[in-house]
Amino acid sequence: MENSNLKELKLFIEKNVIKNMKKVRGKHAPIAEIIDNKFYNLSVKSIYDLKEKYKNLFLFIVKNYSKTPKLRYFLVISLANNSSDFLVQLAKDLAIKNDLKLIQYSIFPKNLRIQLLLIKQINQIEDYYNFIERLKFFRMEFRNKLEKIKNLVENK
Repeated sequence: MENSNLKELKLFIEKNVIKNMKKVRGKHAPIAEIIDNKFYNLSVKSIYDLKEKYKNLFLFIVKNYSKTPKLRYFLVISLANNSSDFLVQLAKDLAIKNDLKLIQYSIFPKNLRIQLLLIKQINQIEDYYNFIERLKFFRMEFRNKLEKIKNLVENK
């Protein structure tokens, strides 16, 4: 990512996104990233709840394992408040087909609930709005899939 794009993105995030958003308090566990079969930890600097504008959406600001860029920004949507192996299997195809990552993570550390999250890195300002719409659409598709399964089970 270009240095100018990085600076523009950082300014955009600070002035337009997190300015009036609620920061999720507490110490957050790092996120693991696999590159070339090696695990890299991305320590979570802060998490912002975007529920003022977008329900179930969060912004993760993480420290990069390499020196550049220093910070990375991820848009995250919660697919389920309580994750399970079954829900991961349902969401896995959706994530793989659409170049998204699926993680199980506790956003609210005191709550101890592991949520199922769909995550996408923001590299440019344009990505922010595009990815919000994409993530909301995928959440709706996932919820519809769950509803169909529920109806199948109830009707038997």
